[in-house]
Amino acid sequence: MTAMTPVPRKQNPVRHSKNKIKLGVFGFNIEGGCTLTNAPERHHAADWQSNVAIAQMADRAGMEMLLPVGRWRGWEGDSNPMGVSYETYTWAAGLASVTEQIALFTTSHLSTVHPLFAAKQAATIDHISGGRFGLNIICGWFGKEMGMFNGLQREHDRRYDHADEWLEIALRAWGEQEAFDFQGDFFQIAQGYSQPKPLNQPFLMNAGGSTRGRRFCTQHCDAAFLILKHEDDDDTIRAQINAYRDQARIEFGREIQIWVYAYVVQEDSLAEAERKLQYYANEQGDDAALDNVTREIGIQSGMFKDAADAERFRFHFKAGFAGVPLVGTAPMIVEQMQRWSDLGVDGLNLTWLDYRSGLARFVDEVMPLMEQAGQRQTATSIITAPTQVLA
Repeated sequence: MTAMTPVPRKQNPVRHSKNKIKLGVFGFNIEGGCTLTNAPERHHAADWQSNVAIAQMADRAGMEMLLPVGRWRGWEGDSNPMGVSYETYTWAAGLASVTEQIALFTTSHLSTVHPLFAAKQAATIDHISGGRFGLNIICGWFGKEMGMFNGLQREHDRRYDHADEWLEIALRAWGEQEAFDFQGDFFQIAQGYSQPKPLNQPFLMNAGGSTRGRRFCTQHCDAAFLILKHEDDDDTIRAQINAYRDQARIEFGREIQIWVYAYVVQEDSLAEAERKLQYYANEQGDDAALDNVTREIGIQSGMFKDAADAERFRFHFKAGFAGVPLVGTAPMIVEQMQRWSDLGVDGLNLTWLDYRSGLARFVDEVMPLMEQAGQRQTATSIITAPTQVLA
């Protein structure tokens, strides 16, 4: 019998990149991307070839991550933003087959998929990509979505109790060679087993913003994915970031990356960028959808104290789902990114009104300036560290 040829193993650039400011593209698997707007030029998700083109452009530019939004229904309103979406495991598998170096993430609501099934899906994507898989863990804060699957929304902290068990099972499926049993409050596993194992340790990310969510993230994950309170002063922002780093180090002896997401409005002048932003966020903004978002995220996510706290970010929700604004000319955007880096951010996941034209311009005009500023290495020298292999 001829021995099977092993799958070539690559490095996961999110884990091994030496860039001071890592970059990703966020949310192009969903209708409208991260905007809440009726503008006709908004991103349209159900175009696979467009998804491929965006992924390959980011891959060739040496970016570190492609991160989808996990969404099962939209926010209603006139445009029903995010109402059309590609499912994230199959999306990542498809893009893994047409990219070379960039990490492919799924965003998985844990209550919608059994951990052994998800572990097998993850290992499959990891093999397709040669070891470039990452998992963005979501515990489910949109009540209407969770009602579609089990008829109820678990109490906030119980979602993380469920996530603790889910992740323990997935990690054992990825790491243990022998079958295992598990008895918990949410799962009972008899002789759990999964082969093949991932080529590399999956990179784990979570956006938990509450006290319980932050504990889950800092205990288990490689990166925190934050809705940054960028309307606050620098000391408050730095404290938000340091709360994750400090807890990971002090309580769990771990180092974690800090990622945020940002909406990019890049033009030849600041005035032009601000006019475009006002056009799609205010003149064409979908305020009915916005009301649904701010009400739900303020109540359920733990990222904001309450709906009133979320209300401060109404404009930014329409512009880019409350992401950090990167608005102006290419040099201005480089300066703005430097500020976030100085405050402790490791990586920025980027969104645009029109991803294809926006990303192309960012790659051509902003990324060379980032290299000149020492924020990034050239694309050919991004990854230098050895691969981390799952034991």
